[in-house]
Amino acid sequence: MGEEEYRPWVAFIGTMFLSIFVSNWLGALLPWRVIQLPHGELAAPMNDINTTVALALLTSVAYFYAGLHKRGFSYFGKYIQPTLVLLPITILEDFTKPLPLRFRLFGNILVDELAEAVLVSLVPLIVPVPMMLLGLFTSAIHALISATLAAAHIGESMEGHH
Repeated sequence: MGEEEYRPWVAFIGTMFLSIFVSNWLGALLPWRVIQLPHGELAAPMNDINTTVALALLTSVAYFYAGLHKRGFSYFGKYIQPTLVLLPITILEDFTKPLPLRFRLFGNILVDELAEAVLVSLVPLIVPVPMMLLGLFTSAIHALISATLAAAHIGESMEGHH
């Protein structure tokens, strides 16, 4: 984003990082799937595809807002560069940028929770501890990667202003 551009986005990126970090740590420390409810089950928030897609949509909205705020309507000029034929592809690219990151976050957290729940049910005390520690490490990495890539996408939309 650059040294001049990052300050207005610290709250958004920081909140995204902290929400992913805390919810992933809660999911790694507590095997929510072991607790059975009459109508469903408990799970970490990032274990739900709706949560990760909502984060992707928030990142997309921030991406377009940053570009429009910084460059005005000249921001849309990038869609017809170098030719108008590429317009559908560039629009699709902008909307799908954050999605693969969020699907990977969802998949990794889901697999981690499922493996932990299986190990807790099979060997309740000894084996799940290393898996929980690995889950803590990967949760922190996922939060950092998600926040960094969201900042990179937003910074990319602000490039090229003069």
